[in-house]
Amino acid sequence: MPDAITAKDVAQHAKVSVGTVSRVFNNHSNVSEDIRQRVLKVAADLGYFRIGGQATSAHASGRVLREVGFLYCSSIEETPATLDPYWAPIFHGVESESRRANIKLTYRTITDMQHQLHHLITTIYEMRLGGALLVGQAEPEIVNALQATKLPMVLVDNYIPDLEHPIDAILPNNFQGTKLAMNYLFSMGHRRIAFIGGPSESPTHPVYHKIHSIQQRWVSYRVALLDRDIPINYALVESGNLTMESGYQACKRLLERKADFSAIFCVDDITAIGAMKALREATLRVPEDVSVIGFDGIDLGQHVTPALSTIYSHTEAIGAVALKILMARAAEPDGPGMTITLGAELIKRDSVGMAHT
Repeated sequence: MPDAITAKDVAQHAKVSVGTVSRVFNNHSNVSEDIRQRVLKVAADLGYFRIGGQATSAHASGRVLREVGFLYCSSIEETPATLDPYWAPIFHGVESESRRANIKLTYRTITDMQHQLHHLITTIYEMRLGGALLVGQAEPEIVNALQATKLPMVLVDNYIPDLEHPIDAILPNNFQGTKLAMNYLFSMGHRRIAFIGGPSESPTHPVYHKIHSIQQRWVSYRVALLDRDIPINYALVESGNLTMESGYQACKRLLERKADFSAIFCVDDITAIGAMKALREATLRVPEDVSVIGFDGIDLGQHVTPALSTIYSHTEAIGAVALKILMARAAEPDGPGMTITLGAELIKRDSVGMAHT
């Protein structure tokens, strides 16, 4: 097949006329939905994609971005990224950088299209994007579908191994950040450190495989213990779904089974705030009785009582750098894939104290 994919190629493979392809590409209403979906799927499969109003092939040369999509996909809850305490600063970082680069930014939640890939491709096509930031917990099927459009794309706080075609990604340094948190707790004399994580299919032996960042924090927690010859005690491990309520319930389960811990490492700040509520209800003082540390460094953490110690993920910088990576990828589509991690920072506040012997 020739490198330059034309409307005629799409028409032949879709078994329609060139005029029908043209009407689909120009969003005319006098095309049935079945034909429309078939044409768009064939166009995506062949590598034809309309960017900035001009058809491009799978081997298009570098281009300057004019419009970028912030495509948010969440497996946890339906709060828009622009309102979420973790994702909103990332969006702000992208927005600030897009203004500097004179790029139009379009926000779209695609969670509802995870199992309607043709609808997703149609939506992306109609947005007329020059590139996309795929933000959150997108499944491999979504990534593969979007890669088929040949749109320059970057995963934001997500990493998917074993893709047929590598994709650029940016993440916080989850392993390093957790190590900082654990080292801080160890330096304060804590050895019995509970862990409240994210979604897991096994409550007794959690496997945090659904969200890459959570998985890495779980791995780093275990490594930190083993490095100090402290056995992993699964009675101190609980799962959650990264909400305040789930953190509250997870901590209550730890308390109800009388787990013996002096500190809790929570995989995100929202979970930590929920855990602190459960400790208060049990008349346990933070940090005098139990120390708590979170991850992400959301603004809310400094306004709770006691102020939450945390690992700051530099979320605005993640957004700004993500857009820069996307601009570089658009300019050099055939360059090697990149996975970039931004360093994490320990923020000491009031929720961690010395362990009592």
